[in-house]
Formats: sequence, C-alpha cells, structure tokens
Amino acid sequence: GRRQRGVGAAACLVRSAMAGAATGALQRGLSGAATLPREVVAVVCPDNHPALEALPRSLAEFVVGSDVASLDPKLLPLARALVVLPFSPACVASAGELLRGGHAPRIEWVHCYTAGVDSLSSFIAGPLREANLPLTNGRSAFSSSLAEYALHAALHFTKKVPRCQANRAAKVWDRFRMPVLRGQTMGLLGYGDIAKHTARLAKAFGMRVIALRRNAVKEDKDGLLDMTLGPYAGPILPAHKAALLRESDVVVCALPGTPETKHFMSTDEFGAMKPGAIFVSLGRGSAVDEAALVTALGAHGHLGGAALDVFEVEPLPPSSPLWDLPDSKLLLTAHNADLTADYFELGWQVWASNYEAFRRSEPWVTLVDTAAGY
Repeated sequence: GRRQRGVGAAACLVRSAMAGAATGALQRGLSGAATLPREVVAVVCPDNHPALEALPRSLAEFVVGSDVASLDPKLLPLARALVVLPFSPACVASAGELLRGGHAPRIEWVHCYTAGVDSLSSFIAGPLREANLPLTNGRSAFSSSLAEYALHAALHFTKKVPRCQANRAAKVWDRFRMPVLRGQTMGLLGYGDIAKHTARLAKAFGMRVIALRRNAVKEDKDGLLDMTLGPYAGPILPAHKAALLRESDVVVCALPGTPETKHFMSTDEFGAMKPGAIFVSLGRGSAVDEAALVTALGAHGHLGGAALDVFEVEPLPPSSPLWDLPDSKLLLTAHNADLTADYFELGWQVWASNYEAFRRSEPWVTLVDTAAGY
C-alpha cells in the first residue's frame, strides 16, 4: 500500500510542477504588461476558431483575420509579430501572402501556435526564409497531456484492460496474474519535450527509461535517462533503432513530421521489437508505416498492442484496416490526446513566454530549428 501511495504522490508532484511551469509564463507576461508597451500582433486564424476565445488581449493589441483582406489595414502595418494558427491550408497561404506582399513590413517574429510545424513547410521554405525571420512554436504546451496518454496506453495493455472488459461482459471470474510497469523498460524515439515529460511519469512508475536521439552526445540535463542510444555524428542508422527496440517493453514514438522521420517505424523496426511489446504513437502519423503495424498486430504478429492518436491520413478513412483490428490489440483515439479543457489557454501561454522574451530582447523560449523542421 505504501508503494502505491508513493507512486501516486510522485505523479501528482510531477503534474503539479507541469501546471506551475505552464502558468508561470502567462503570469510573468501579465506582470510585465504594466512596464512594457503593448505591441501590435497579427493573428492569422480560421474565422470563429475556439482558440480566439482564449486570446490574451491584455498583453497585446491583436489584429485578427483569416486572410490579408480581413486584417485591419490601419493596424496591420504596425504589427511587429505574427501568430499563425495552421488549422487550414488557406491560413498558411495567407500568412505567406502577408509577408511577401509587404502588408506588415514591421514583422520581426513569427509564432506557430501548434508544436508541430510540418503544416508550415511551404511557408518556412518560402516566405519565412525570404524574410529571414525567427520562428517559435507551441512546444511544451501539450506535453503533459500527451505524456499522460503514453502512460495510460502502457497501463491499458500491461494491466490487460481489454481482457478485464471481456471477462466482465462474459461474466467470467478470471483471476490471472496482473503484470506491472515497475522494472519494465520504456524506449523513447526522440527526446524532445513530450518524451521528457513521458520519462518523468515513467520514472514515477519505477520504469527504466532509454532514448534514441539524433545526437547521443547531448547531455541528459534532467537525469531521467538510464541509457542514450544514437549516433555521435551522422544519421540514425537501423542498428541504432534496433538496439532500442530490442530492449524496450513499451516504445513511445513522439517524433516530429519531417522527411527524415517518414515511416521511421516500418516492417524491420516492428520486427525488432520484443514479443508482447507495446507501441504508442502520439507525435506525427507520418512516422509510422500503418500497413506494417497492422501486420505486426495481426493474427500472426508478435506485438502485445498499440495505441495510436495520430495517423498518416486524418481523419482516419473508414477503409483503413486499423479499424478492423481487435480491441485487445489496438487503442485508437482521434488525435485528441492533448485536446484538454485548457488546450487553447496552454497554447497562448507558450506564445506569451516568447512574447515576453521578444519585448525584453531575451533568448527565445521555443525557437524552431527550421532546417531540422522542429
């Protein structure tokens, strides 16, 4: 009993720390508003989008529109920052038109509301590069909820939830041995903000945590990793992947969507995983070869289960064979693992932390490496 309460307390402390970090940036921005002038900020966003309801209007003078024509022509030339909510291709195209057309000549900084910037690839390669502007993103805003999803998925299959549900439906008293996460190994593909939050929660459950990184020399500043795998220089090789996959009981893929991560997990990779291992995908759907995963989860497959929140095509087409996999093998959610009640507030809090840095000429909080794509 003491062990269970200790794990719960540790998890609560982690969540409490995450919540404090998330709100701190906005509080600092609010406190600084009285001493620093309010800037004009252009926001390109679909009309009536719910993100606009959480707009922190006390921090700046926002000029909001879905295209250049709908942005206030008197205020737009005064804007020094641009926020793009890339929820539609039209808005991304409008952001490019805004920069290229000279409609906002004072823009010094662009922020992508979401953590993933793959939907902005044409904007980054064209108008942003031509204007030579820094780009920040919503990294860290949604990491806490996604980490919870990863652990939920690990528990779902480890604790045999589908079996328990089937037993209840059939009125079967099945007193099977209940597995635990403690002592198992979680393998993280990539070690960005989502993976770090996931590692903290995994540690609270007593798991061993290893990670595959593009640069294995990077320091583990938080001391959460038991082992780091990957190249010291050059690309990630199949041998690096296989080394992590062979050791992991739970594999969490939180990779960004880039050309380098396309089908990062495919036939060979799923084949390298342990029999009964669990696979969790919550970064970008393009990183997973869904056809290969269906085979690995099928009647002759060896994986214990998979949890998917992101897909190669969204919404997932009715024709996808993923829909036909049994509940015992697949937990499927509609890219809403991070769509929490405070989703939009969290997104604006990350923007506010960068906005404060911008006004104070301090280093960016979530600067994007546009060459790497994240």
